[in-house]
Amino acid sequence: MPLLELLGRGVPLYGLLGVLGACLGLVCALVRCPSFGLSRDDCAYLYVFGAIGAVAGAKLLYLLPRLPQLAAELPLLWEGPAAFAARWLSGGLVFYGGLFGGIAGAWLAARYFRADFGAFCPVLVPAVPLMHALGRVGCFFTGCCYGVELDPPWGIPVPAGAVGPGGVRFPVQLWEAGAEGTIFLLLLRYSRRAAPPGKSLAAYLLLYAPVRFALEFFRGDPARGFLGPLSTSQWLSLAAAGAALAWLARRGRKSEA
Repeated sequence: MPLLELLGRGVPLYGLLGVLGACLGLVCALVRCPSFGLSRDDCAYLYVFGAIGAVAGAKLLYLLPRLPQLAAELPLLWEGPAAFAARWLSGGLVFYGGLFGGIAGAWLAARYFRADFGAFCPVLVPAVPLMHALGRVGCFFTGCCYGVELDPPWGIPVPAGAVGPGGVRFPVQLWEAGAEGTIFLLLLRYSRRAAPPGKSLAAYLLLYAPVRFALEFFRGDPARGFLGPLSTSQWLSLAAAGAALAWLARRGRKSEA
């Protein structure tokens, strides 16, 4: 795994970019709170609990299709807990699990602290593509979530990483990072136009889901799982977009009533 020298110590680049994305997302949310008349303290609570839910959800969705293998190797937990943790608890995160887990964590925190979840969406939701963009850059340097082999100019030379193979491949991680960066800017502009509460989340799902659905055709890592002709993430993209459209339609009917 690529390391960055900081203070004489090697720091994993993937983890560093993930932490940087989380910190920038929090700063972005807190800076924008006064413009919406929101409490920065409540925003920080929702963000932290959302982050906890995101990590739990991302790991859970990674483990879910691997439960039979995990159950078979469960005796390793007592025989060699360090080896078991290294195999099953390090790495292995699924974005959609993190997204749904993050939404659930922030929503539960809002309920607990009696905050309006929808009102905080315009400041919290743009942090998601910002974090994900930096995470995908980390994926590129680590070698995970790699693209299919493709001739130039669409394919670029990729060195073999700690996780993925090398070769001339489509840099799907960088394309997704660029798309997420664009979505981040679009959401900032959209939320400034006084979008109704909750619509920022629906807008993100409708912007990201088609991008993820299309880019999945250019992924080369087989471990992400398939259900029929589509990958798991493609089915989840369809579900996310459908849920967003259904929510918008329901709000539209309520506003007309």
